Amino acid sequence: MVNILYGKNAQGKTNLLEAVFYAAFGMSHRTSQEDDLFGEGRRELAVKIAFESFDNEYEIKIKRYEQHGRLKKELLLDNVSIKAKEHYGTLNAVMFSPEDLQLIKGEPQLRRRFFDMQIAQTDKAYYEMLVKYNRLLQQRNKLLKQIRDEGSDKAQLALWDKELAAAAALLLAKRLSALSGLADIASGIYRSIAGSSEELAVKYALKTSGDFVTEQPERDVTAWREFYLEELQARQQLDILRGSTSIGPHRDDLFFYVNGRPLKAFGSQGQHRSAALALKLAQLEYVKNAKGEYPVLLLDDVMSELDAERRTHLLKFIDGRVQTFVTVNDKHLIPDLNNNAYFYIENGRVMQG
Repeated sequence: MVNILYGKNAQGKTNLLEAVFYAAFGMSHRTSQEDDLFGEGRRELAVKIAFESFDNEYEIKIKRYEQHGRLKKELLLDNVSIKAKEHYGTLNAVMFSPEDLQLIKGEPQLRRRFFDMQIAQTDKAYYEMLVKYNRLLQQRNKLLKQIRDEGSDKAQLALWDKELAAAAALLLAKRLSALSGLADIASGIYRSIAGSSEELAVKYALKTSGDFVTEQPERDVTAWREFYLEELQARQQLDILRGSTSIGPHRDDLFFYVNGRPLKAFGSQGQHRSAALALKLAQLEYVKNAKGEYPVLLLDDVMSELDAERRTHLLKFIDGRVQTFVTVNDKHLIPDLNNNAYFYIENGRVMQG
């Protein structure tokens, strides 16, 4: 079913999609600061969503509120309190917004976030390791600054280097494994959009001491751990001077090529948009292949950003297959598909029809 949310600007269409996304991931797709989600003058929020998967029916509740001067957050699955690692991947969703059209030429963190969210939805162990890695990274960076600014003992770095190298190796191994599946799917979808004469290639770019490397040798997790440990030790003095860790999955990137030429440098705007669309549709297929069903697709004001050809391709892909929520100003941007439902949004109120 395609649920079309239409109405004038600033009426709450995006807020509704953000509520679905927040229920799925426990975070916003627009900001890393959850305080920004509070309504004006408020210090609490709540989201509840009931949904049916292929195996069961579920209800997710997320509450964030102030208690004794501190903000608390509760996650409930079927009224049972759960941790974030148990919540992630319960309701699978893919968000496509105008910002995602910058996936190719935007900053590396856009591509890392896209890739991490794809893998984490299908692999809870990856999500847990990503959280652990980020925590270790913060702790190592804090120690680097203390050594630089306060003269703390450098010997303490050995423990953090060992832990960080182990976590980095596991993340990299899972990313490289996942990339092969994503790249094959994205390449096929890109051909169907851009034509058979154009071939999209997606490569993992490993940040090294010199530059990015897109052709990595075959290594197991143990070998990657040794690689990271050696690199961290070799860069120790530089990292101390900078107060930050200069190598690891947090510095890596995805590179894209069309017919062997770097897409970011030489691609047209149309090729950039075709590749971004192909990546998002590939994300849907990747999750479906891993979980057995398509995730919910959230299209936030993206139809007006796509030309007629790419819009048609997107609609053909989702028609009859993917549960979709799409926001538009003009509902006529969406033609009649197999099962459209229309909802008019005004001043935060939802009216069917």
